[in-house]
Amino acid sequence: MNVRFTGDPMPRSPTHIVLGSSLLLPLLASTMLYIFAWPAVNTKPHRLPVGFVTTPTLEARLPRLLEQIQEGGFEPRFYKSELEARAAIQRREIYGALLIDPATPSDFTLLTASAASPAVAQLLTGIGNSLGALLSAAGFSSPKVNDVVPATSSDPRQAGLATGVLPLILSGAITALLLVRGLGRLGQRIVGLGLVMLTTGASLAAIWQYAFGTLAGSYGLNALVAGLTVGAIAAFVAGLGATMGTPGFGLGLATLLWLSNPFSAINSAPQLLPEPWGAIGQGLPLGAFGTLIRSVAFFNGEGGGQAWTVLSLWLCFGLALLWVGSRRAAQGAKA
Repeated sequence: MNVRFTGDPMPRSPTHIVLGSSLLLPLLASTMLYIFAWPAVNTKPHRLPVGFVTTPTLEARLPRLLEQIQEGGFEPRFYKSELEARAAIQRREIYGALLIDPATPSDFTLLTASAASPAVAQLLTGIGNSLGALLSAAGFSSPKVNDVVPATSSDPRQAGLATGVLPLILSGAITALLLVRGLGRLGQRIVGLGLVMLTTGASLAAIWQYAFGTLAGSYGLNALVAGLTVGAIAAFVAGLGATMGTPGFGLGLATLLWLSNPFSAINSAPQLLPEPWGAIGQGLPLGAFGTLIRSVAFFNGEGGGQAWTVLSLWLCFGLALLWVGSRRAAQGAKA
């Protein structure tokens, strides 16, 4: 008896499809909910760098007082003057500073930088109020708040940056698909990627800076950061797609949506995420983008060195994968 195998998959009954979907979809939905909600639910300070200008006596007491407010939440750094503390904020070494002098409790002041993170600025206001309550016996109350590096008045919560994450991911992923599926030669793909980086970066920065008023600073630098981010995302996804095929596109998109996005800390700060996820997020494209765009838009580039490096490395890694995939495809065509 001869048996022929056609290679066609065995037909699945409606019952199998329904049962499989009823098991797979809840698992997928639960996984996505956990990944996206877990960082938000567990948002709290983890060794958040905060500056203090105070007397030697209070300098010795402050670490214990901070532990009463949030155990392990803060990394106090002490400065000799308000000028030094302001400079540290502008260098992005700390998120804010408290000026505490027991001789003049009425001068109790909080320096913030809402441009670095509106969420942290709000958190520090609460910390200042808590410290004022703990020191109430010495005549302290709520501090006066001075925003040293403010966010723009048009978008004080920087909502434009948070909502811009999905367009960054999608534009990069779509670019990757077009490069790999539509262009066969490596040179064509690199030229296409460069053009997309230029035009997409310019358009996104224009919307953030002029339509929404989210960004300040140099439009050219903001466009460069946006373009570099799109390029890093597109090169990474395209490189995986060129070397692994369709599964590579899925892996790249999943990495961005399920790993880089929830741990980017664009809505908060890396030190507000559970450890070590804040640091991990800064090593991925979206986390690096959040840090870098704020650095160039509000802090004259201060604190953005690592983010420049991270985005450049992702771009180079993607280009290397794209080269491997293109060379493999060319060799296969010759064979």
